[in-house]
Amino acid sequence: MLKIESVEFKDSKNRSYIIKHGQIESFPLIGGEDARMISTQVWNQHGNTHINAFMEAYEGELIFIIYTRYMRPEEIEAARRSITDICNPLNGIVQMTVNLNNGSVYHRDITFVAAPSFPTGLDNRNRDWQKVQLMFAANNPFWYAETEIVESFQGVEPLFTFPFSMQPIVDPVIFGEIIPSKIAMNKGQVEAPVVIQIQGACINPSITNETTGEFIAFKNLTMNADQTLIINTTFGQKKVELDGVNVFNKLDFNSTFFNLTIGENLIDFSDDTGNPDATIHFIYKNLYITI
Repeated sequence: MLKIESVEFKDSKNRSYIIKHGQIESFPLIGGEDARMISTQVWNQHGNTHINAFMEAYEGELIFIIYTRYMRPEEIEAARRSITDICNPLNGIVQMTVNLNNGSVYHRDITFVAAPSFPTGLDNRNRDWQKVQLMFAANNPFWYAETEIVESFQGVEPLFTFPFSMQPIVDPVIFGEIIPSKIAMNKGQVEAPVVIQIQGACINPSITNETTGEFIAFKNLTMNADQTLIINTTFGQKKVELDGVNVFNKLDFNSTFFNLTIGENLIDFSDDTGNPDATIHFIYKNLYITI
């Protein structure tokens, strides 16, 4: 049976608070988050026509107890403060980590919408325990995997250097080996944004997701061997930087900040030289609607 081993909250200062499975009274992981359905209906039509669906932001609560049987009043107060230090709305975005008994680890970015509640009454506060209620919201409703996936590849591997001469030979001259399009595998339940890192010399690099036909291409951009280009396709975090300098103006206006579709994504990397020396890295995590 799948069970929670622990829930951890970590803030931007790397401070954390951990709740063990034996403390948790209520923390449903059965899914059921709402989705906003987009549909249309025309005159004289039975029902609606489905257009799309978007997951709504999630609001939830976690109820747990702190054991107080052998604690002095000042120790109880300190225990409550350690919770409030981390689990409060003023800390902004906090990372929630859920560890399951099968070894799986899932993360979610949340914000607390209220200060921790320490209810009164004999069922909530007595010699043995103190109940705690945490109210939170996940503006990004998706869980993300513990493991970061990194795919690295080049477009062409050159096998010669200039100058060279053509001699009468029987076998064909091999100028280079074309490395096949690489596969980025999204094993999640949601399309995954990606950070694309290009390192090395190239001219007007172009990255194409052949599975969807979407691409990110550049114009008037020449990279040297020691330069790094970073492209982030995450909604709300989109950026294009060459060695930390914004180069959005170098993008081909037909470019799309694509996500990795669920399943296999065939990725092709090329540039205007036909044999870029640069290496490209795809960095992403699988996303899930529910655990």
